[in-house]
Amino acid sequence: MKIRLDGRKKILCFLAAGILLALAIGRTALKSFRGAPVETAAASYDTVEDRYTEEGTITAGGEYRLVSDVSGPVKEVLVRENDGVKAGDVLFTIDDKDLLHEKSLCESTLAGYKAKLEQSRIGQVMASSPQEYLDSVRADVAVKEADYQAAKTLSDASQSLYSAGSISKIEWEKNRATYEYATLAWEQAKGRYEESRRFLESLKAGGIDETTINGRFYESVEEQLKAQIKSQETTMEQLEDRLKKCVVAADRDGIITSLPVADISYIQAGETALTISGRGKVQIESDVLTSIAPYLSPGDKVTVVLQLKNQDKIYGGTISQVYDYASKGTSALGMDEYRVHVKMDMDEDPDLEGKEGYGANIRFTLYQGENKLVIPSSAVFEVDDSNFVFVIKNGKAEKLPVEVEYKTASQTVIKEGLTKGQVVIDHVDSEAIYEGAKVYAGS
Repeated sequence: MKIRLDGRKKILCFLAAGILLALAIGRTALKSFRGAPVETAAASYDTVEDRYTEEGTITAGGEYRLVSDVSGPVKEVLVRENDGVKAGDVLFTIDDKDLLHEKSLCESTLAGYKAKLEQSRIGQVMASSPQEYLDSVRADVAVKEADYQAAKTLSDASQSLYSAGSISKIEWEKNRATYEYATLAWEQAKGRYEESRRFLESLKAGGIDETTINGRFYESVEEQLKAQIKSQETTMEQLEDRLKKCVVAADRDGIITSLPVADISYIQAGETALTISGRGKVQIESDVLTSIAPYLSPGDKVTVVLQLKNQDKIYGGTISQVYDYASKGTSALGMDEYRVHVKMDMDEDPDLEGKEGYGANIRFTLYQGENKLVIPSSAVFEVDDSNFVFVIKNGKAEKLPVEVEYKTASQTVIKEGLTKGQVVIDHVDSEAIYEGAKVYAGS
């Protein structure tokens, strides 16, 4: 059956279709004018906790591998296999001559920088211009270059003599360390001279008076020397820590069951020196990724989950040691990865008796904070090591710098740059979101 429309009804139908088409076109034009729709999120206060879980093995003093924390010639081994030892007993020592030599050179360099700092301060008072100070620095460069050339000649000769077996490795290492320090001293002297010269030239090019030039120049020189002094002081602290570790003591009671260190003349950091067997405090050991290790410190609490008879048993523990170096391994995907060894003392619990060798999951708390200002992590992006978010201002996306305190997969803790309730654009990985893009909140 056919339905016929009279002229009036046809007109109404055409009008209705036209109105719908106009509305569609208007809506499209409006969206085009307003820009791209974006999701938004408001900054709010929340409790944030980030955890990392890794597999570990429970130990109870059974087979404990003691590894060396420093490299060097083995000086003296004070125990034998099957000897009983107590916690604190010295097991072996590493020859610290090379480290003491490095420390002596470091002390000399540090004293030199302090003397130069004093010289700079005296020069500011006594010299008629910074040029006199620059002349003395240039003379120092010549002295350091002569020291470098002498040390290089000795180091090259020592390399040949060591290869031929004419000198000991200790003597070769000593001469090489002298060469390395002489190289560093020469490079630093050249750098100080060139930087000071360029800075003086820039001050003169600025057309300022001589008195102001003097003041600014010597301030710059002092800042350079203070930075170098700080660097040397840090190196000294590291050397002193390594020197302490040249005397290796037992950290538990037990019996020496193997003693590889007795058969080697030079031990590398991370190399197994001996094995102690015996009952001691219950521990759990694990290897964590290098990206996780910086968040872990001795004294941090951990949770250990041990599955027994299809039930999870929860135990507490405390990190006792985070190794200073990483070991290379292979991931489950066959890729190279580096991990750091971590030891934890288990809280006393009778249920742990006989659990030596059991595998367990260890939960590390990487971050924990209450009442923290947070936004979704998908709202934060990084440019040149700085963090930013996008906010909507006058209908456009505007980049806003923020200081991030901590970032999890889902939440980012904002230290500075935002306030509670401030709205940011979420999911900023969209191509439609960029600085100055037309956007509006909605779908």
